[in-house]
Amino acid sequence: MMRHSMVSLLCVLCLCFFSVSALAQVSTAEAQLNGSVRDQTGGVIVKASVSLRNVDTNHVYQAASTGVGSYILTNLPPGNYELMVESAGFAKYSQTGIVLRVGQVATIDVNMKVATATETVVVKTEAPIIEPTRTEVSQVIATQQIDSLPISGRLFTDFALLTPGVTTGRIGLQSTFTDPTVTRISFGGQRDLNNSVTVDGADNISTASGSQRATPSQEAVSEFRVVNNSFGAEYGRALGGIVNIVTKSGTNDYHGSVYEYLMNNFFNAKSILTLPGFDTFRQNQFGATLGGPIAKNKAFFFFNYEGQRRGQSPTYPALLATNLGAINAVKASYGLAPENLNVLKTADVDNIFGKIDFQLNDKNRVSTRYSLQRGTDLNMLVGETLDGGGIGAPSSGRNGLLRDQALVGTWTSQLSSTRINDVLAQWAQRNYGFPGVTSQPNLDIPNLLLFGHNFGAFDRYDEKRTQLADTFSMINGKHYSKFGFDTSFIQNFVINPGFTPARIIFPSLGDFLASGKAGWGSAPCPPPLVGLVAPCLAAFFWGSPIGPGPYNPATSAPSLPTTWTNAFQPSTIGDFSFHLSHQYFGFFAQDQWKITPRLTLNYGLRYDWETGLGFFINPYRKEFQPRLGVAWSPDHKTVVRAGYGIFDDKYNLTFFFVPSQQRPPVIPGLPTNNNQTTG
Repeated sequence: MMRHSMVSLLCVLCLCFFSVSALAQVSTAEAQLNGSVRDQTGGVIVKASVSLRNVDTNHVYQAASTGVGSYILTNLPPGNYELMVESAGFAKYSQTGIVLRVGQVATIDVNMKVATATETVVVKTEAPIIEPTRTEVSQVIATQQIDSLPISGRLFTDFALLTPGVTTGRIGLQSTFTDPTVTRISFGGQRDLNNSVTVDGADNISTASGSQRATPSQEAVSEFRVVNNSFGAEYGRALGGIVNIVTKSGTNDYHGSVYEYLMNNFFNAKSILTLPGFDTFRQNQFGATLGGPIAKNKAFFFFNYEGQRRGQSPTYPALLATNLGAINAVKASYGLAPENLNVLKTADVDNIFGKIDFQLNDKNRVSTRYSLQRGTDLNMLVGETLDGGGIGAPSSGRNGLLRDQALVGTWTSQLSSTRINDVLAQWAQRNYGFPGVTSQPNLDIPNLLLFGHNFGAFDRYDEKRTQLADTFSMINGKHYSKFGFDTSFIQNFVINPGFTPARIIFPSLGDFLASGKAGWGSAPCPPPLVGLVAPCLAAFFWGSPIGPGPYNPATSAPSLPTTWTNAFQPSTIGDFSFHLSHQYFGFFAQDQWKITPRLTLNYGLRYDWETGLGFFINPYRKEFQPRLGVAWSPDHKTVVRAGYGIFDDKYNLTFFFVPSQQRPPVIPGLPTNNNQTTG
C-alpha cells in the first residue's frame, strides 16, 4: 500500500513540474488547521461551510467538509483567527481566540447542534491547541517570549537555546570569527554546520561559512519554530535542526514603537578577567518600528530600523600586559611594530527591514520584503569571547566589514477549494570582509599568546544567491498532499592568504623571549631552509604557495618569499582568491494521510543534488531520501510521535576553499614537482 502510494506521488510530482508555471519549502513557515465536523450523535456532516477569518487583516480562508466530515485549511499566516462553521439545519458555530503559530498543524473538531431557531453557538477560548497530526518534534518561540525575555545583544536566535537538545555550537576561530553577529547552534550534539535556517520560507544559510546570514532585528520578528527532528520530505539539506523564522506584517491598525537599550561599565559588573585600566564598555541599541494599512483589508506595510554602537576594551591575558616591554623588544628585533594595548573593539551595526503584503483578491496573496544589514566590527581578537578572556594581542585582531541584503517575494494562489500553489523568489547578496589588522607574521605560543596575521579564517567571504521555489498542495478526502521544487544558484568568492606571510610556533613564552637574542631574529626574517635549529623554535611555515583556484597542475607556482614585507602585499591578493559557481536542486513529494481521527501517517520522498562541484568531488546521483512519520493521539491531551528517514546534508564549502588554491613551491636551486602539494 505504501509502496504504491510512493509511486503515485512521484508520478504526480513529475506532472506538477512540467505543468505548474512556477518553481519548495515555501509553506513550512505557514500554519495548517484541520479537524472534523460532526453532529451531536457523532455522525459526520458533509459539505459544511468552514470559514477562518484573520482578525488582524480581516481576510477569510474557506473550505468545506469532505465526505468523511473532515476539513483542512492550509497556507495560513501565523496570527489570531476566528472559526465559523455553517450547515443547513444546524446552529451556526463560531469559535474565537484561536492563535496559530509558525508551521503549526492544529486540530479543532467541531460539534454542531440541531437548530431549534435562528441561533449561533459561540465558543471563546485561548487554550493552547495540541497538534495530534504533527509528526515532527519542534517548539515555537512566540512573540511574547521574544519581547519579554532580556538577552544581551538582542540576537533573537539565542532563544533557540530554550529548546531541549539545543546548545551553542563549537567556539573556535572558524565559528566566532567568520561572523560574530550570529549565534551558531547545535542540535543533539551535531555540528553547527548541519542546520537549515529560513526567513519567511527563504533559505538564509551562507554556504561559504555554513552559518546563517544576517537575520532581521528582534523587533521585526513575529515568531519562529525550532524543529529538532523532522520526517517531512519538504525539509531538505540539513542533518541537524531547522529554524523557521516569520517576520512581522502590518495590520488594519497602526502600531509602532521607539526603543533604546543601554549597557555600559557603569551599570554592568566587571568580568573577573578584566585588567585594571581596560574596563571601557558601552553599548547602545536603538531603533523604531511602524506598521499599518496602506489600503484597509487589502494592503499592509511594516518597517523597522535598528542601530547598534558598541565600544569595549579587549580582554587581554595578564601575561601580555606583564611582559609587554620584553615582547615589544623581541618584535623590534624582527623589524615588527610593537603591540599597542590602548585600542577599543568597536561594533557598529545598522539594520533596515521593510515588508509589504497585498491581498490582491480572495484567491491571491503577495508578500515582498527587503532587508539590509551593514556592520563594522574593528579589532576583534583571536580566542576572545564576549565575557571571557583570550590569547590574542592587538596585532592578531581582525576587522569585520559586513553588507548583507536580501529581496524576497512570495505569491500564494488558491487555484480551487482543494488546491493551493506557493511561489517564492529570493535574491540575496552577502559581502563580508575580514582582513587582519596588520600584515605581520603570525607568532604563536599555543594556548598562551598570539601575535600577527592569524591563519585560521579567510580574509573575505562574498556570496550571491538566486532562489526559486514552488510548493503545490492538494486535498483529497483524508489525504493532504504536497509536491515541490527548489533551486538555488550561488556564486562564491573568497580570499584565503593561509599562512602568509609566515607562521612561527614557539614552545613557551621563555623560548619566544629568548628568540630575540638567538641571532637569526635580528635579520629581516628567519632563513626559509637553514638556520631553523635554534632551540627556541618549535615549527616554521612560510605562506602556502597558492594561486587562483581551482588547482591546475599546468600553472606555474609562485616563488617562495624572502622577507616579511614581500610576502604579503596588496598586489598579490589576486593569488589568494577563489571563485566558485554552483547550484542546488531539490524535489519532494509528501502525503499526510489521516487514517482515523486519532492516527495520522505522513510519508514522502525527497531528492536533492548539487552541480558545479565536479572538480572537488565525484558526482553522486542517488540522493533518494524516503521519509515516514506517525502521530497517534489516544486522547485530547496526549500525542505519541515516531518516524524514520534518510537525510542528505549540504556540502561545507570551507573544506573546498582551503585546498583548492594550493600550489607546489618554487624553491631557488631545487627542481619543482607539480605533483606535490605543500601545507
